[in-house]
Amino acid sequence: MVKMINLETFAEGALAERMNQALGEVLENIADLNTDSKPKRKLTLEMTFTTDEDRELTNVEISSKVKLAPRSKVTTKIMIDRDLNGTVLGTEFKKQVKGQTYMKVDDETGEVFMGGTGEHEEIETELAGLQIVK
Repeated sequence: MVKMINLETFAEGALAERMNQALGEVLENIADLNTDSKPKRKLTLEMTFTTDEDRELTNVEISSKVKLAPRSKVTTKIMIDRDLNGTVLGTEFKKQVKGQTYMKVDDETGEVFMGGTGEHEEIETELAGLQIVK
């Protein structure tokens, strides 16, 4: 078989460069723990040839395409409430203190009070002196 072009130097190295860039994208996607490992990834190098009636010269357009695994979905919860003025508020729900059911904050002093079953003396001790600064 006759070697017509050198794949490393063709189009001043653009063919090899596009291949390496696309391969890098595929490998990054495979290594990304936020994607499912099972879907197949695909890399396509495309060369499109355009010529004229003389057929002595052809333009070659080089492109690369990748098909990657989508990122995994992430979910969270938002608590919806209203403030004292009736304005709707939304806050991401996270349990920040183990066993916590709710906290109350004194509007004037900013002092934090633990709510719940009353069985969390250790947690209440951890909160002693904690204040919200506005």
